[in-house]
Amino acid sequence: MIFSDFRQPAAAEAYDIALDFLWRTGAVRDEFETYQFLATEISRMVDCGQTNRLRMANLAIAAHQRRFVDADASPVNGRPDRATRG
Repeated sequence: MIFSDFRQPAAAEAYDIALDFLWRTGAVRDEFETYQFLATEISRMVDCGQTNRLRMANLAIAAHQRRFVDADASPVNGRPDRATRG
């Protein structure tokens, strides 16, 4: 998927950097969801005035990890497993 934001040319580079990193680390589980998530996050950063491509890429990667990777490790329904309670 190609991403471009006419307001900030660095946004497309940030998207490519973040996507490449997520593919290389195996963090992409659903392609479309990842594409959409990164585009939304980076567009939001441009809306807030961010112009640094590496900062945008790093923030997008961190947001993706919080949303998808950490979500996989979370207990069901936000409750700890009974076996782990002390």
